[in-house]
Amino acid sequence: MYAQLGNVRFDLITYFNGFDEAKSYTFAEHQRIENKPRLQYTGESLEELNIKLNFHSSFCNPETEIEKLKALADTHQPQPFILGNGKYIGTYIIENIASNLEQSDKQGNIISIQTQIKLREWTGQIKAEIRPKHGLKTR
Repeated sequence: MYAQLGNVRFDLITYFNGFDEAKSYTFAEHQRIENKPRLQYTGESLEELNIKLNFHSSFCNPETEIEKLKALADTHQPQPFILGNGKYIGTYIIENIASNLEQSDKQGNIISIQTQIKLREWTGQIKAEIRPKHGLKTR
């Protein structure tokens, strides 16, 4: 296992295609008379992760895998994101799921699809049943 978001596991060899991380900082702009405005640091923005996934029928059922992600997103609940080595990355909500159909058969069954999920950092309280105790890694 490469990583896990909530109860959905990602395997590197089979379909996990990496992720991008974005961190930004917020500044307020104060207008000044007959001068350029000044910036004032107000804090950090929420962290965002973009996870790229490839689902292919040779190693999984692409439709089932996408349905797992949609079901997790439909809970509207923050989920722990943990790497396969047990390192807790943080708690995130699924903000967006986008898919690009690459290949299908004559009947319209999905053979290959690329999916990208956008996660946004969660800084509020999380329910006790979601909160990780010692990571989600299983042996």
